[in-house]
Amino acid sequence: MLSNVEDSVLSVVQMLANKRGDASLVVGANGGLAGILTNTDITRRVVAKYLDPARICVTEVMTSNPTCVSISDSAMDALATMVENHFRHLPVIDDEGTIVGLLDIGK
Repeated sequence: MLSNVEDSVLSVVQMLANKRGDASLVVGANGGLAGILTNTDITRRVVAKYLDPARICVTEVMTSNPTCVSISDSAMDALATMVENHFRHLPVIDDEGTIVGLLDIGK
């Protein structure tokens, strides 16, 4: 699932709820990956701090410049990256840096 750097946290959370997702890749103005917003980010950086998700921009609470794997990387390399870094989600990009997917260790 994709969201935009200009989106509010509330709009992203509503999209995730409607699509039963738990992470959104945040795309910048140039179409490139700017960050990722996960359920953990929302819980720790918004809910736990009593912030209003309608007034908070996704860029304020997302994980900026997330670690990514290339589509040419092996599945074992991707899994190792996720396990070693305690990531549940890992963006996948192609050789030009275009987003092609999102790995989810829980699904």
